[in-house]
Amino acid sequence: MVRNPKQQLKGADWPPEQTLRVLRQQLDRLQAFKGKLPRAVENDETLWKQITEGCLIHGFGEGSHNLSHYYSARSAGRWNMGGVSERQLQQNYNERIARFEATLLSSIAELEASIPEAATRGVYDAGDEYAFYKDLKDIMARANADIFIVDNYLNTEFFDLYVATIPPGISLRILTDTVRGNLEAVAGKYANGNNIDLRIGSEVHDRHIFVDHRGWMVGQSIKDAAKKKPTYMVELSATLVPTMREIYEDLWSRAKVVLRG
Repeated sequence: MVRNPKQQLKGADWPPEQTLRVLRQQLDRLQAFKGKLPRAVENDETLWKQITEGCLIHGFGEGSHNLSHYYSARSAGRWNMGGVSERQLQQNYNERIARFEATLLSSIAELEASIPEAATRGVYDAGDEYAFYKDLKDIMARANADIFIVDNYLNTEFFDLYVATIPPGISLRILTDTVRGNLEAVAGKYANGNNIDLRIGSEVHDRHIFVDHRGWMVGQSIKDAAKKKPTYMVELSATLVPTMREIYEDLWSRAKVVLRG
């Protein structure tokens, strides 16, 4: 459908609780697609995509990052004008299902932070950047073995504020979309004597923090969190952490190595 430039984007019109319920249902249904041949589930996948797209529009609005991530996931893979081989078709399908799952998990975590029963789990008003800093610093300081940071807008300030407080002997991995400014040089200085790995990948879109066996989702990039806009840092449920971490471990394995500690 071609949209009139003057036509306003549809806003969210579902309550968070309804959107959360439907997205959880769609996440459960998505599991049945894993490991299948794409042609065997083509009709079921089409129906799943239609329901999921409608839910995201009703729950977040047409201009939301949630819907943009969904569209990006829907077109995941490699394509060319002459068609694709059966092998590439399967690879595209596998990547698409993984991206769909990441999109739903991140949207579910976002909703969990907005509904009343989750409202006390790390929501920060604009200007509460010190409260956010203190909470994240405390989380990272309690690490026993490893920290895995996924953030598509990291800068050198992250190292000054957070990395310097990490206990010795902790493995720190950082996955971002590109190296900005002198990030690589600063990371290299902190890596001297510490176990720090830095990689970049174009598929990084969201912000996640994994500390040992726990995980959090952050609404804004760590460098800007709560400075000018409200944000959240919601802990993922224990059942979601393994699935979410698997998704980003896969992105990590495909990312380009910038610094290896």
